[in-house]
Amino acid sequence: MKIISILKTAASSLALSATVMAGTATAEEEFTVTMLSVSVYGPWFIAKEKGMADGVDINVKIIEDITARNAGLISGSIQCMMTTMDSTVVTAAADVPVKHVAVPLMSYGLDEMVVDGAIQSEADLAGKTYAADYGFLNHMWMLLTLKKNGIPFDGATHSIMLPQDATAAFSSGALDVDVNFIPFSTQSAERKGAHVLKSTFTDKTYERGLVSDSIACSTSWLEEKPEVAREVIRAWFEAVDWWKQNPAEGNAIIAKGLDWPEEDVRLTQAGAVMLTIDQNKGALGLGDGKPLCESIPAEAPQPDGKPSGWGALVGKDVDCEAGYLADTWDLFSNVYHEAGVADATISADDGIDSSIIEWLDAEGYDETYSNNNWVGRLPI
Repeated sequence: MKIISILKTAASSLALSATVMAGTATAEEEFTVTMLSVSVYGPWFIAKEKGMADGVDINVKIIEDITARNAGLISGSIQCMMTTMDSTVVTAAADVPVKHVAVPLMSYGLDEMVVDGAIQSEADLAGKTYAADYGFLNHMWMLLTLKKNGIPFDGATHSIMLPQDATAAFSSGALDVDVNFIPFSTQSAERKGAHVLKSTFTDKTYERGLVSDSIACSTSWLEEKPEVAREVIRAWFEAVDWWKQNPAEGNAIIAKGLDWPEEDVRLTQAGAVMLTIDQNKGALGLGDGKPLCESIPAEAPQPDGKPSGWGALVGKDVDCEAGYLADTWDLFSNVYHEAGVADATISADDGIDSSIIEWLDAEGYDETYSNNNWVGRLPI
């Protein structure tokens, strides 16, 4: 770590300590983040175990139910949640007081569209029955695929199912398509005649964050505790950077936190890319930040260079570009509203808070936490 970064970290820690210890000699600030049980959100376990958030006690809660998570954000018992980007859009559109503050990761092959033998192209999805959880990233992926191919949203039949149920239904022959993630999609692909039509890697969804995630935080907490908010998000990126340098130890910490076998962490991370601060700058179009599509980790599988065509959905001639996030947010909002998932729309201006990424950039943390190694490089 450079001397200037060390000094900046120390200065930040002192400022935060002065804030959170006013009126008390020993109390730490309490911070609760909720997440699904998945390794891509695991850096919070690293940050907690390594004490990376100065003056803050990190509490990690695994809550699968979106209603319970939203209730916690509204009541103030939860400060931030880890969720998919499209879920954050739906939550904000439902008037839950929440803002997107950072893109923690992108799917990079973890999600797959498994189809029966009669489906050989995306155009063949018309008239077929597919399974995906409702208002979740794989539902959005299918809706975007239909839109891209000129198929109306009701031109394919959606069966709302949880991942494990979708695999069982597809394997039994009750479905034409399973839009799922590894390892469930791998099980579905074992059905006779089935094959993977595409994955988020081959489909290049990462070019515009179409299957990506979100750190979303309570707006009142962001307003009332800005120093704490900056510190915990800084700690997230420190934990991600540390994990990239120490994948084996990081995997073990996360496996323990999730009560997973360590090999399941390796399997999941082989289909994802953890984003840096610079890649978040690229998503927002800040300064010289490069989006993931322009800065793919060297150890990760490399794209074939063919155009994806995703830019056309937002009226662009290019698929990979800096500053894509606002367009993607608005696309999600409009698609879910049109499909009847959300009752209202919400603009990127109202849903995205870029101030913490801007602060991290101004303080030089984009250079401090710049490791772009691929966590998924360990053998499965």
